[in-house]
Amino acid sequence: MTHSENNAAEINVATKPRAGRPRSVESRRAIIQSAMHILQNDGYAALNIEAIAARAGVSKQTIYRWWPSAAFIVLEALTADMPPQETIAPDTGSLKGDLQDLVRSTVKALAQRRGPVFKALIAEAQADARFAEAFRTSLMEAHREIVRSIVSRAQLRGETAFESDKEIVADVIYGPILYRLLNGHAELDETFAFGLVDAAVAALKYRETGAARRSAEAAE
Repeated sequence: MTHSENNAAEINVATKPRAGRPRSVESRRAIIQSAMHILQNDGYAALNIEAIAARAGVSKQTIYRWWPSAAFIVLEALTADMPPQETIAPDTGSLKGDLQDLVRSTVKALAQRRGPVFKALIAEAQADARFAEAFRTSLMEAHREIVRSIVSRAQLRGETAFESDKEIVADVIYGPILYRLLNGHAELDETFAFGLVDAAVAALKYRETGAARRSAEAAE
């Protein structure tokens, strides 16, 4: 999924080794740098262990010691590149404002070079169960946790009921974004971002109003 407005070309990997740093750490860094260089310049289709090893100056065995496939290297780089939650979704004082900041930054990142990378990783997850689990529990879980925090803040402000299902809200936010990314039937832009938030907030409030009404009717 969220999100830094920087794209995959801006992965922040230091280039100068520190004195006394273990060789294994430098090798890992070189491998990640090489993988991201290939990804940025040649695309995901050109990304494989052989190409990464050649560029990093290490053996394929060295890479396999830490990652089962090239996709895992990219996943680690993207997860490490996620900015702090308060940067992605600062507390604006309202549920709508918080979601607008989150969705707008997410959409902007996916509309740029990070989009094709995300699509490739999602495709990889369909063919590799081990990678699918890692993708869900690291990168996607980090994005979902941001939505949970936003809903928790809204609950404390009294904007939404404490019974609100945070997992459903996360699905409502990220589902349309990923569908539009994968299907490509319409633009990922700010108009879409604001429209999605409006629909999500309206649906959440309608659901809670309906639940309250049904509860009151049952009490009668």
